[in-house]
Amino acid sequence: MKYFLIFFLFTSAAFAAQSIHSHRAIVEGEVLRGSFSEERRLKDFKAPLLSSGHFAVIPGKGLIWEVEKPFAVTTIITPNGIVQQAGTNQVMNLPAKQVPFLLHLYQMLSGALAGEWSAFSRDFEIKTSETPKGAWQLQLTPKNKEDVMMPFSMINIMGTEFAEHVELNKPDGDADIITFSEQKLSTEPLTKQEAALLTKLP
Repeated sequence: MKYFLIFFLFTSAAFAAQSIHSHRAIVEGEVLRGSFSEERRLKDFKAPLLSSGHFAVIPGKGLIWEVEKPFAVTTIITPNGIVQQAGTNQVMNLPAKQVPFLLHLYQMLSGALAGEWSAFSRDFEIKTSETPKGAWQLQLTPKNKEDVMMPFSMINIMGTEFAEHVELNKPDGDADIITFSEQKLSTEPLTKQEAALLTKLP
């Protein structure tokens, strides 16, 4: 489902704050912000679907994914669930108890933010590699490919200081390719808009 995809994009952002060597973790009080462009390749369509926008990862509080083009859609994920709105209209509000797998994914993300690679080892075989210039790559392969709740057949994450390129391959042959840019780790307070979005779920 779409929000599972979005969650894994944030997960890749978690890895973005850690190099393979330093395992740099995002801690509470820091915020990782950046831009993204997404190319969705569907096997039944000749041309990919393109979108772009901004994101923010706020440890201990939640995740904000804002699509700006081709139209505005904002998704907010917190430990309490997920909210999605198109413009000013709320189109989805799912408490975590209604989507237990979402809570599991959130726990995986929290572990990654804390530098705990074991958070992913329960569900994925993890293969890492680096180049002499400091670039790194992670390949995540599901341990249980028959699990109907697992939306990906393989995930590849590549970057240097931050994750820069993510490929999410699905069992049906579809794929999403995401490029991250302009990523900055900040200790500045949340903006009023970010704080308001995080209160969408009680």
